[in-house]
Amino acid sequence: MAAILGMGACSDGSASGSGSPKASAVAGTTPAPTTTAAQADPEHPAGVIALGHSGMTGFQSDPAKPGQDVVANSWATGTNPVVNSVYQRLVAARPATAGLVANVARNGEKADGLEFQVPAALAQVPTPALALFMIMDNDIRCDGTDPEHLPEFRAAVRAAVEHVVKASPKVTVVIASGPGRPAEYAKAIATLRQTPVDLIGKDPCMMFSANRKVNATEVARLTSILESYEAELARACDGIPQCHWDGGALARYPGDRLEDYGNDLGHPSIKGHEHWAEAIWPVVARAMGIS
Repeated sequence: MAAILGMGACSDGSASGSGSPKASAVAGTTPAPTTTAAQADPEHPAGVIALGHSGMTGFQSDPAKPGQDVVANSWATGTNPVVNSVYQRLVAARPATAGLVANVARNGEKADGLEFQVPAALAQVPTPALALFMIMDNDIRCDGTDPEHLPEFRAAVRAAVEHVVKASPKVTVVIASGPGRPAEYAKAIATLRQTPVDLIGKDPCMMFSANRKVNATEVARLTSILESYEAELARACDGIPQCHWDGGALARYPGDRLEDYGNDLGHPSIKGHEHWAEAIWPVVARAMGIS
């Protein structure tokens, strides 16, 4: 079952409240840059790489393309002008960024998959100026074992960050928090006439106990677990000057707007990606010294 954490990403595109996701083999990647040659230059880093899960791939964002990745809509690296992605904003601030972009996020990815994403991203943009990470949702288990899983989760994220920094010592790494909060997500879904059946159940972290009936106890449980993983994301940056957690910028994003949900009610719509980019850009700009 897929994990929906507030307005978070799912492993396979289905809406669910459980934290026991299945990995997907569907990749959401951008092609290698063709307009600008990507040459390794540690002293003059340029470009953007995006690593993580389906929250970055534009999965289910286009009503005309249900079940598909539309990377052009990605808040991180998209080219859809409506979204005004972080990549597009960085191009506006630093024109040399144009064409230097790699989105290797995969639907259903967990933290231990980052070790494979990093070399794939660096093969396209060897010395990026910015690395964006969005990872966590699919690692959440909600089966009582999350506390013992946290150290290995943090270690996997940190190892990926260190790999990027080693390749591009002047890079800025920004790690995203989970967008919105489960309570806001549940509030939005509760406005529907029919609650998706895979959000209803008695298992831990199932946010509805019946149609349109929010299970506040499980919403609180899921929120607590989510925040424990976010704390590990912040700790993954400890002692790495290039690394920045977003400080909860996306967590503070209001996740109770139905217009921000895509085809499956679990991934962001084009409007959702637009709002995510807007929420995290100030963190990116501050970390990169962009006024």
